[in-house]
Amino acid sequence: MDKIKKIIQFFTQSTTKLNNLSLPAVILIASIVLGGFFYASQVNKQRSIEKQQQIELKAKTEKENREYIAKRKLDCLAIYKAEADKFSNVQSWNYDPTTLGNIVLRDICEIIYKDNKTGKNFSNYF
Repeated sequence: MDKIKKIIQFFTQSTTKLNNLSLPAVILIASIVLGGFFYASQVNKQRSIEKQQQIELKAKTEKENREYIAKRKLDCLAIYKAEADKFSNVQSWNYDPTTLGNIVLRDICEIIYKDNKTGKNFSNYF
């Protein structure tokens, strides 16, 4: 009978020790899990912010390029009108920018003249 009491007492003490250790272990594991979720959400949020900034920068660059091309077309038209006022053989003008993505590679204004002697067209580039 004493042996049974000792065995029961041993299991009771072991269970109490286990219960005393399990609460801090559960708190620690829960903290680690919650911290992991928080970290993952912050990383995702940062990536989203960076992606939005890239989109805004691209839109700004494209807008600036469109404005630049529009200004250069107006400049080319003004050159054409000035040349037409000076010379009677001015035929037409052309502004055709070549772009690669957001970069303007070729930026040339072409004024087309007609040679009065030969009747052939020739160009002057600005």
